[in-house]
Amino acid sequence: MYDFVTHTWNPVKGICYHQCKYCYMNDFRPEKYKCAPVMVDDEFKIDLNVGKVIFVGDSIDLFAEDIPDKWIMRVLDHCAGFNDRRAGQKKIVYLFQSKNPSRFLNFLDHRVFKHAIIGTTIETNRYYPEIMVNSPRIEDRADAMKAIAEKGFYTMITAEPLLDFDKKELVEIIRQCNPRFVNIGRESKRKVWVPEPTSEQVKELVAELREITKVAIKSNARSWFT
Repeated sequence: MYDFVTHTWNPVKGICYHQCKYCYMNDFRPEKYKCAPVMVDDEFKIDLNVGKVIFVGDSIDLFAEDIPDKWIMRVLDHCAGFNDRRAGQKKIVYLFQSKNPSRFLNFLDHRVFKHAIIGTTIETNRYYPEIMVNSPRIEDRADAMKAIAEKGFYTMITAEPLLDFDKKELVEIIRQCNPRFVNIGRESKRKVWVPEPTSEQVKELVAELREITKVAIKSNARSWFT
């Protein structure tokens, strides 16, 4: 999903509570995991030392409201354990991304977040319930990310897929989140319809965002710039 990620790890599998219509897992989820979330014990036998930047939970939102606290704590403890044993060595960086970032606030005292990136998705400033389904509202995500950034944690925003937006409002929302960088991506598979901005809108947005933070353009969004 991101060029900087070297590995992914998915100890919790199943259907994500948020059920966003554009989610790539709608096409890739194995039949046996078309079910409510489950903790997969065999995943904890995997040696995470092979990773440099590991996206934890890229196939399901680990911090969605239907995931038990004890599952999250088990995952965080497991991740931190690998860095605990790396005395004097470069630490593994873990990416934790959620559309329910307010739940991060319950776990930020965990030592794993000393070497982590905390992210959320901000697809637009608007609310498209038929696409976002059970996802928290954009303003709620932004409020949580602001609080996380103010505590000094490394934060990022992904605008993927970037949906039609109001530039002034979207820039202000992202500014509020104070991210170290913003990822721009597109719904390029065309499996579902989404309201898209024009190329001009995207170019203007990126120009303004680059005045406040770094911006990465994913390969699937480069057609907006050609």
